[in-house]
Amino acid sequence: MYWALIASLALLLKSGAPPAKASSQVASAPAVTGSYQPSPSETLEAEQQLLDLANQARAQAGVPPLSRDEGLTDAARTHAQAMVSEQQLSHQFPGEPSLAQRLAQSTTLHLDRAGENVALAETVDGIQNVLMHSPPHRENLLNPDYNVAGFAVLRSGERLYVVQDFGRELPTVTPEIANQQIATGLQRLRQQGHLPALSQADGSAAQSIACSMAQADGLGSLPPQSHYILRYTTMEPGRLPAGAEKILGNRELRTFSVGSCYAKTNTYPNGAYWVTLLLD
Repeated sequence: MYWALIASLALLLKSGAPPAKASSQVASAPAVTGSYQPSPSETLEAEQQLLDLANQARAQAGVPPLSRDEGLTDAARTHAQAMVSEQQLSHQFPGEPSLAQRLAQSTTLHLDRAGENVALAETVDGIQNVLMHSPPHRENLLNPDYNVAGFAVLRSGERLYVVQDFGRELPTVTPEIANQQIATGLQRLRQQGHLPALSQADGSAAQSIACSMAQADGLGSLPPQSHYILRYTTMEPGRLPAGAEKILGNRELRTFSVGSCYAKTNTYPNGAYWVTLLLD
């Protein structure tokens, strides 16, 4: 039975750095953009069967199941069509968007990490067997951090080209809730350091800075007059950045104001919260 794999891809969607390309790529692939429209060669039943097999394996490993996402499925189908066109496996062809960009173009989900398996075999059972016996591909399939996925299976002759796109979906909250979560984390850190709570001041200036940073896709916006300013990006507003305790642990602090803006940018195609803390 014919089968083939290429090294799996996994990345944290926390920076603008492009993910490393997989090996064995060629230089003659066309650019692929937009959404792939299902064709008669597509085996929808095989896609569902692979998802069922993946969730069976996850259940046996004590891992929560993956939910099918239409956007991730569309991204997987588009990339599968590119592989069929080139008759080879790859995570990114020349001229094709990166995995993070492909997912951002296809889904509205807020993702903080993603992974991808690509494979080639003659049967669905053969694909699942090969993936589960390959450590990096098995790691993607059983990764407890992933909770959504999109699987694509396209037939070319006797072979099935498979793309499995995985992601971890995080909730998207309003600026008011995000600011509240940030303030709660700040006060918790102060409490852990046996320091008095800070009074919360009006956050309109901090909010303006945060939204300016998001619009500029950078942390360089000039702050107003304040003793300390903490500017950062995060996938989860309830989590303060590493090293925040050095500033927030200052015993001379008395007040703070917070502002945040959620946005999808070139640096964060799958979305991030831009946060400003003004401290006095």
